[in-house]
Amino acid sequence: MGQQARKCLNNWVITVESSREQHQGIIRSTVARRAYEIFERRGCEHGFDLDDWVAAEKELLRDDFDGNTSQFLFFIECPRDPEVTTILSLTTHSMIVFRSHARHAGEVGGGPDVASVHLFPEEIDTTKTNVNGMDGLLHVQIPKRNHRNST
Repeated sequence: MGQQARKCLNNWVITVESSREQHQGIIRSTVARRAYEIFERRGCEHGFDLDDWVAAEKELLRDDFDGNTSQFLFFIECPRDPEVTTILSLTTHSMIVFRSHARHAGEVGGGPDVASVHLFPEEIDTTKTNVNGMDGLLHVQIPKRNHRNST
């Protein structure tokens, strides 16, 4: 994992990843895990794998773009629990929001949980991402890479 930048403030962290393939792998495995949970919740009835996959994608993949021509804007819930860290992992084509829970001595656990996935319809400029925390939300502004300001 080629990490280009890491910024840590209070209980949230921004990372910029160079590997688009790594994000795609995380996205696929997260959707697959959720689709399997849907399958189990339905009583393990076979024959609905595509329906389960589509339902999992709808739950996890966010298309919450507001039509702004210069940047993407997001409001992401950031728990005020000091034991929970929100992690924003960015590539030029996606953002994955993770939640990581503090581990205590003797606890065994996996990595952070995927809270949401955002796929960008245009390439973003990860170097100019701006995040501000306010009232339990992270206000995330991400400029589009090829946008030119007109005067």
